[in-house]
Amino acid sequence: MKKIIYLALLLIFVSSCENNDFFDLERPVESPWLSLYEFERAPIGSYRQLFSTNLSWGNGYNYWYLYKNAVADDVAWATPGDAAWGWYRDTENNKSWLNSLFQNCYQVIASVNDALQFVEENNGNPYPKITEEDKVNNLDRIVGELYFLRGFAYYTLATTFCDAYVPGGDNSSPQIPLRTTKASSYEEASNSEIGTTEEIWMQILADFQKAYEILPERYIEGLMHISYQAGRANKFAAAAMVARSYFAMGDYENTENYVSFVIEQNGGDFNLNEEPIEAFNKSTLARGMETIMYTPCYDETTGNQNLHAGCFSHMLRSAPCPFVATHMDYSTLQRLGWMEAPKSDTTITIIAKRDKRFQQLMAIREAANIPEEKRDDDKYYETRTNLEWRTILANKYFRGPGEEHTNVPTIRLAEMYLTRAICLFKMGDKQGAADDLNMIRKRAWDETVAGESYESSDSYVTSGNITEQMINDERLIEMFMEGDRIDYLRGLKIDVGNGERGDGSVPYTDKGFVWSIPIQEEELNQAYN
Repeated sequence: MKKIIYLALLLIFVSSCENNDFFDLERPVESPWLSLYEFERAPIGSYRQLFSTNLSWGNGYNYWYLYKNAVADDVAWATPGDAAWGWYRDTENNKSWLNSLFQNCYQVIASVNDALQFVEENNGNPYPKITEEDKVNNLDRIVGELYFLRGFAYYTLATTFCDAYVPGGDNSSPQIPLRTTKASSYEEASNSEIGTTEEIWMQILADFQKAYEILPERYIEGLMHISYQAGRANKFAAAAMVARSYFAMGDYENTENYVSFVIEQNGGDFNLNEEPIEAFNKSTLARGMETIMYTPCYDETTGNQNLHAGCFSHMLRSAPCPFVATHMDYSTLQRLGWMEAPKSDTTITIIAKRDKRFQQLMAIREAANIPEEKRDDDKYYETRTNLEWRTILANKYFRGPGEEHTNVPTIRLAEMYLTRAICLFKMGDKQGAADDLNMIRKRAWDETVAGESYESSDSYVTSGNITEQMINDERLIEMFMEGDRIDYLRGLKIDVGNGERGDGSVPYTDKGFVWSIPIQEEELNQAYN
């Protein structure tokens, strides 16, 4: 089955991505999509452009979470010298690979606009001879995926290059090009309208809501294109992205509505019944039961996990990564209770040991300055960096038997529960918030190590003891090094701590979280002048 699916994907990828010139996207006189089967190329080409453009060393989405993981308050810097990934939040300097992120996203937007215009020009159905069953299960689905992909591209751009949305504030500052139609010439493309913060987020919401309305809930064998089962967006993924977008805008009531749909209406497709590692160890078509959407990296011909994940994770393929750059911030370790005094007493506490996420999805690196004669054979000692203390790293990547061919979760159910927990808390429903938080904590609880059940422990959450900090810290643990933390804090509209960078905090609107537009774009697009 794997080879059948990915032979189809390979053919589609090759045919859909032959032309990589940024603006050279005009259709020939005869449509390149002569059949409904060929029209499947439209979304698959865009999936590839976003999630697997450059095998081995990254693509738009990979670069996005590379930089996102570097700027939040939960990480410290492991390597000497300048933080090439932006750890110092020097976002006014154009960093490596951000140009690729920008370009990949706009290539997707241009390609999607072309495909959607093709459908519109043909009165919503370019293939009038297809059956109604094919129209619903394939043509309409493809259109839904196209809206999803354009929304995802703009979401990636907005959370990287745009100011944070301020609820009730002035969101009228021009940000990035906003295009929803195909550019018919270089001149038109080089004079793209610059959308404001408000306009960009309204477009993101509109695209994800359209995808939510159109997309099916799940793959139906025999009725849908065989490749649709391999990690692509469905109605629940679209609902999750609507929720993420509302959260970014500080609209917690609408966020909660869409998150609740994902949690309560998925018909058992997604649950938290498996161990935490199960979302991160799949090297086949299979997915973890909490995984709502993933990047299928499992095929050895067309798939590959981003090797840059080693910058913020313990492993690189089958060995510890020699160039890891970030690890958990020491003040964060202390606040979580995982170490009492990380720079003097590095003992791992029972709070960490009884947490399955610590056991399964974190790794310990010992200080580089431990003499050889005092080192234990079963421990890993840092050799490349100047680490002076024991550190905790994420260990979520390259975890399947296929190593770099391990699928990468894009949306997980645990995130949805934690999002609903904070929304319910802010809306005054502390019992509902406690119930959702307990779902996450209970799954992570190792009763054997703890020596007691979760319900009888002092970690059990009630409406009387729940706090916002509890939810925030639980999410930090659950989503560590998945590119989530900084956008979560910006969505909460709260100050962001500096961590190891120095004392104090900065507003969520700080420019240190907004990357500069690529110089080439500013030079080419006359609308910036």
